[in-house]
Amino acid sequence: MRKISSKANTNETAESCKGIIELSKRYVIADDAYYTVTVDKLTERTENLFRKINAGWLNNELKEKDELRDIDVRALFYEVEAKCMRRPNASQEKAMKVKVILNRYGMKIVGGSYTNESAQIRAMLSDLNAPELAKDIRAVLELKQLMMNLEGSQADFDVASAELIEDKFERENTKPASVIAKELKDIINQELVSYLGAMTLAQPDKFKAYTDVLNTLIEENNRKVRDRIAAQKKKRAEAEIN
Repeated sequence: MRKISSKANTNETAESCKGIIELSKRYVIADDAYYTVTVDKLTERTENLFRKINAGWLNNELKEKDELRDIDVRALFYEVEAKCMRRPNASQEKAMKVKVILNRYGMKIVGGSYTNESAQIRAMLSDLNAPELAKDIRAVLELKQLMMNLEGSQADFDVASAELIEDKFERENTKPASVIAKELKDIINQELVSYLGAMTLAQPDKFKAYTDVLNTLIEENNRKVRDRIAAQKKKRAEAEIN
């Protein structure tokens, strides 16, 4: 049985583990306690590794949510400003009342820190939703919808922010991705592969179909590792020449 290359990096290890887990679902080996326990352990730690790898995705998602609420803030300001620029009339007069509220905050709030922007948006929406301003808000076409859009994008930002905080806490209180990747390689090479090699000889009818495909998967992933290392060496050599 082939083993995962010791030079596989964190992402390559995660890819190999995911492939092995998917194969275990397609080639079911029943009534084997050791194999089942080993695959379950591999699955659990692989999920932990992917959570570590995907941590940066939550930061990106929070940034996207912030950009969306910034769009909604600007849309609200632009709409009121456009109504205020018209010739004096009843609608323009009501828009001016709304503008007084918006001027307390200014569009500069979109350039503040995440925490400060959230606080400013909540305060601004609270002021705009004051009962005494309800008639003025209704008089400015589409303003109520724009306020609802901002309320929604702020709520989405709050959810993403909470998820990021929870993820940060988990990452700070669990093992680094590199350590988990090393543990996974040990599980595969020292426990799973060794066991499957022995059982393939002892019970080929039960194990051989699975181990043949598993060998192919591991070798393909090891080839990717070799290609990466070769490319890195080539790049360093070219840099030294230049």
